[in-house]
Amino acid sequence: MNRCECPTVESLGCLTNLSAMAARNYLTRQLALNGIDMTIEQFKVMVVLWKEGVATQQAIADFVGKDKTSITRLIAGLEKRCLIQRSTACQDKRCNHVTLTPQGIALEKSTMHVLDEATASLHQGIDPTELVITLRVLKQMCLTLNYSPKETE
Repeated sequence: MNRCECPTVESLGCLTNLSAMAARNYLTRQLALNGIDMTIEQFKVMVVLWKEGVATQQAIADFVGKDKTSITRLIAGLEKRCLIQRSTACQDKRCNHVTLTPQGIALEKSTMHVLDEATASLHQGIDPTELVITLRVLKQMCLTLNYSPKETE
């Protein structure tokens, strides 16, 4: 069976999963083609820090949707590459604050440019009105399933 063939052609869950995998693979390829050595999971961590400046490991885990162990491993990899740094919070020694290094800050513009181009490419050929409807339907699906998308509107 072809990867794009769902067992039930009209399955919203199946089609959203396949389209998410395809989009993820496409973005991974685009990052690599532009010389950005970063996994999608690492990219998500960096996006949190580019938006917030500083975040706790728990806040990052909540945003990315990964468990604490996975986030610790992702952060260690980014730290090893000198893109981020961790520091212990003064008031709670169990809490780590994660911040960007100058190298991590410098990577934002080029990485977000790749994301913008990839998004434009993914949306190519989709009627803008239909795209708005699709996004609204997917957000409603998230709400129905008690999962709140991080960015609404």
